[in-house]
Amino acid sequence: MTDQGSKDTVVIHMVGDVGARRAEYGETPESIFAMTRQRIKEGDISFCHQEDTLSTRGCLQYRPRPTWYGRTHPDNVKSLVFAGFDVISHATNKCFNYGPEALLESIEVMRSNDIRVIGAGKDIVEARRPAIVEKHGIKVGFLAYCSVMDPEDEAREDKPGCNPVRVFTYYQVQDTTPGALPRVVTVPVEEDLRAMEGDIRKLRNQADIVVVSMHWGLHQPGVLAMYQPAVGHRAIDAGADIVVGHHSSLIKGIEVYKGKAIFYNLGHFAVDTPHHLKPPPGVYTRGPSTLYYQSRSQVEPGWERNPGPKERRYSMMVKCVAGKRAIRKVSFFPVYINRLADPEFLSQTDPRFNEVLGYADRWCKELGTNLTVEGDEVVVCSSTSR
Repeated sequence: MTDQGSKDTVVIHMVGDVGARRAEYGETPESIFAMTRQRIKEGDISFCHQEDTLSTRGCLQYRPRPTWYGRTHPDNVKSLVFAGFDVISHATNKCFNYGPEALLESIEVMRSNDIRVIGAGKDIVEARRPAIVEKHGIKVGFLAYCSVMDPEDEAREDKPGCNPVRVFTYYQVQDTTPGALPRVVTVPVEEDLRAMEGDIRKLRNQADIVVVSMHWGLHQPGVLAMYQPAVGHRAIDAGADIVVGHHSSLIKGIEVYKGKAIFYNLGHFAVDTPHHLKPPPGVYTRGPSTLYYQSRSQVEPGWERNPGPKERRYSMMVKCVAGKRAIRKVSFFPVYINRLADPEFLSQTDPRFNEVLGYADRWCKELGTNLTVEGDEVVVCSSTSR
């Protein structure tokens, strides 16, 4: 029995960040999806977020952090084709690490392989353009946005980049004690929110189901930035049927707002990290935050290709069963990422299933969301009407 929809439903499979760099390793790019391809392709439509640009063009841009790994060889597109992804968000904080040439080549590489790319483009008009996929007479529309960006990352009228929902950050004093930690206040830019709402309303008239992808969030376990619920709620209010988030590489909580799911972060799904490799000569190599990564001396032996705390090995694939008028059921498949950065779907009999489920459930409970296990799936919510 497959997961594919019946004549009056469509099944959508969605994962978070992907970024194979097996071509650089001298390995087959397709191998990163060896254990997950079959189930991904059992859906009628599949979606992911491509983190790095697929390019050999451009030059490294200045950043106040290490960024040499933001570009990967175009041959790695073979992994995306092998997995069968139909729609890919490229609204990534790494979109401009190697400038406009790399971004534009990356978009072309994916499109030339019959992949619909959203969230980035040659200008803001293209970056805001949705992808609409029709299966079983049901039209599913996708939009993608990015809130984690340097100023030059955003697309404009005459400039390539990604589709922005920018955010202002303020620090509010909470205590008169000198040196006390401030409250971090994040507020989405209203102009960008209104543009997003306009995109969703327009797509609402063209598609039966609207999916909104957000590249956003913090690297701290379980923590949501103040702007995230605000943006997610505005997207649902404007007509989105589901919001899926990615970026922080850690599973975050799932909120059910007005009967519709907001996945604040799906976690990394299939990302080859280059942190164990020596960067090119002259590249700035300041170590990233120890809250998120580990120094080379701290990495568990054998996990050099997938370093970091254990919770970075947890991931999920969202499954939506949608009809003409609404998403009828939302669930996810727990995933574990091994030491080679290969994702693996878990069965309910595998002890790691409850390990991943327990981690996700911890953050879901904080948002008032209950999870129910049905076989190898975890049900978030189900409905029979819009």
